Amino acid sequence: MADRIRMRLSAQIESVPLMNEIVEFTPVDIKTKTVSNEGSFVESEDVVGFEPLKWTLKVRGDHQKIQNALGRFLMDNAQINVTEKGKGTDQAKYQEVYSMYGPITNIKKDAVKMGEKPTVTIEGTCKAYKLTDTGTVIHDINVDTGKTVVGGVDLMGTAGIS
Repeated sequence: MADRIRMRLSAQIESVPLMNEIVEFTPVDIKTKTVSNEGSFVESEDVVGFEPLKWTLKVRGDHQKIQNALGRFLMDNAQINVTEKGKGTDQAKYQEVYSMYGPITNIKKDAVKMGEKPTVTIEGTCKAYKLTDTGTVIHDINVDTGKTVVGGVDLMGTAGIS
């Protein structure tokens, strides 16, 4: 299996493009929500769903300008698209596209350090999330419709709920 080398990371939040400003991106972590199954000799946990789909994006830039451009999405939903492009050590090109829809939950100014450009961390939660890797859908989750494709598997269809 070839290693991937990231060449470019870009993002667009609604009509605000962010290309050379991205410091780091933490994509959605799909984590199960469990409840304890007590009453037996050996306790276990049962999966009952998923935790909220959260993401963070750290960008270089002026907090005031970013707050003014994105602040309205603290009370409304925004479309966020992050694209990662690169190539593998086998020279095969790849492109991962993270498509997220939902409210921005925080726009915070990061620690101020002398000699460094200011950075801002933008956080959000998803009502819809889709990850496509070089044309193949990996995850496709929509809270409103109940669509839950994780790792290419339709979990609602597998459970007989579609």
